[in-house]
Amino acid sequence: MIIGTVVALLVLPLLTLRGRTLFAYLGADAGTWLLAWILWRRVPGLDPTLAFTTLAVVKLATFSLFLAVGRNVRWSANRAALLAAVVYAVTIPAMLRAPIDGDEPFYLLVTHSLVRDVDLDLTNQYATRAGTEWRRPDLVPQFNDPRGARGEQYSRHEPFLSLLLVPGYLAGGLYGAIATIALFGVLLVRSTVRWMEDEGISAETARMIFAFFAFAPPLLFYATRIWPEVPAAFFFVEALRGVREDRPKRWMAALAGLVFLKLRFVLVAIVVVGKVASEQWRRARPFKGKGSGHAQRGTGSVVIGIAILLAPLAAIWWMTGDATNVHTWRELIPTSPVAYATGFFGLLLDGMSGIAFQAPFYLFALIALMHWKRTPAGFRLGILASLLYLFYLVPRGEWFGGWAPPLRYVVFLMPVLALGIASVWERIPRSAIALASAWTAGLVIHGLAYPYRLFHEFTGENAVGEWLSTLLEADFSRFFPSFIRLNDAASWSVGVLAALCLLYVVFQRGGGTRTAHFRPELIGLFALAMAGAFHFGLQPGSTVELEDAHVLREGGELYPKNFTMMRASYRGGWILQEGDSLSFLAEEGRYELELITGLGATFELGGRTYIVSPGDRYQAIPVTIPQGGRVTLRCLSGAINLDRMTRTR
Repeated sequence: MIIGTVVALLVLPLLTLRGRTLFAYLGADAGTWLLAWILWRRVPGLDPTLAFTTLAVVKLATFSLFLAVGRNVRWSANRAALLAAVVYAVTIPAMLRAPIDGDEPFYLLVTHSLVRDVDLDLTNQYATRAGTEWRRPDLVPQFNDPRGARGEQYSRHEPFLSLLLVPGYLAGGLYGAIATIALFGVLLVRSTVRWMEDEGISAETARMIFAFFAFAPPLLFYATRIWPEVPAAFFFVEALRGVREDRPKRWMAALAGLVFLKLRFVLVAIVVVGKVASEQWRRARPFKGKGSGHAQRGTGSVVIGIAILLAPLAAIWWMTGDATNVHTWRELIPTSPVAYATGFFGLLLDGMSGIAFQAPFYLFALIALMHWKRTPAGFRLGILASLLYLFYLVPRGEWFGGWAPPLRYVVFLMPVLALGIASVWERIPRSAIALASAWTAGLVIHGLAYPYRLFHEFTGENAVGEWLSTLLEADFSRFFPSFIRLNDAASWSVGVLAALCLLYVVFQRGGGTRTAHFRPELIGLFALAMAGAFHFGLQPGSTVELEDAHVLREGGELYPKNFTMMRASYRGGWILQEGDSLSFLAEEGRYELELITGLGATFELGGRTYIVSPGDRYQAIPVTIPQGGRVTLRCLSGAINLDRMTRTR
């Protein structure tokens, strides 16, 4: 893997850079190797995997910078695809240091059944532990998986992706299957660059956008694992290009691929077909009654579009006897406004799985939305096509991705957001781009060095906050907004985002310059804010989440346990039995301790003893901390499940 990565890093500049730009890059490249060698010799105890991953990502970022701003660059959609192919090829082995997880092994299990048994029945695969060769011998049917009339065991996942994986699986097993997904990633990169050209984006701007899109999360991680999101993004871009270019064969084929990948994409296809229908009938209206075939052709396209929408429902009904598989029609009933607000802002700002923290570059799409009329028509069509999908996504728990890398459910929308950002690139503050670049590089390093951490339990803690909390034994997680488990930071993050959008609008209307120049003082203010957060993070907070990493424990167990289905829907906590204890930082004052106990319990906190009666509901017990600092809570008898402690005064 190391040799392949080094070769790839040497090949990348030779594919695109020329003349003085290439020589300048080679000089910077040599300096990077020299600095890495000095650090390796002078800094003892470096984790070899983390060190090499950091070096590789820094060199990839350096190449991306020269690609973006260099004067002697050979650029085209095909070259962009070739660059992506090289990077994805060396990323696959790095990602496979962790076994495939989440839905991945189940997609591959269906592929295995298609190859070996030429059917979709997984009974044989579960019985023979077919996942052993992929380091997943533990595979069992998922809850509520469909069964056939004769006891056949089917997967809840649509089989189209598994069918697409068959050639690659036959050629190379697990690696061949993932290479198939990577190939779709390469095709997606090419289609997106071509789409930008079609929509009037300059080559210079496309080069600046390229690395943020192709070499960064979420695309980089989903293009090198087995998920339907990258193929879905490719089909979506091709469908939008077909509609924009009035090429029915292209958009029909692409839309069919999209809806067969996942049933939920029917919500996207409905809007696309509606757009085609309205456009066709608008064009046919002037020719009505004049013998023209425009109306007939328009009607034919709409009929085929509707057939495409119904086809996956019919296929699922034929295979499982239920057109909606594990879904129900009740899921289409709107829910409470609070759920929509929580899901929408969580998708944008959540510290564990929101765009701002997991793919900050795409947050700049808000600027494109504020310049809606000036953005390309393809961007507007893509956003409108996704609205119905987002309407049903954001109030549901799926917005934070479940047992998957972050942003799973919106990966298909990223090419659209990239197009919108490209259209307003000159309006984006360069200081913000610098911060997004640094954070993105950190995300890539983290994901490649520790691929298993991409599959987070979504407890509400941000990975950085969790790490700092563990290292310094103080609650840093409270500074990262959590919409999975609402905290105070979630409220102020919404306010900060609204204030930034308002300031941008005022600046634009006040005659601000069109080009957003780099402002070093903004970087300084950001650094001061980080220093302030670090200082206050060492102080006790007003709320203590007792399952979080900053709490020191002696005994007890996490509730609910890891890998519990829909774990985030439970009130998380820590279970203590007689003799178990935990300690944490707290200010002096009165608090409410939220807990549940079915047996009743006696516990000691801050030198005082409290008795809790048994009950089947959570209770809020008033407690007092007589002196601030680190305090200990010890269970003296019985058992208690502790949720959180909140300061009242």
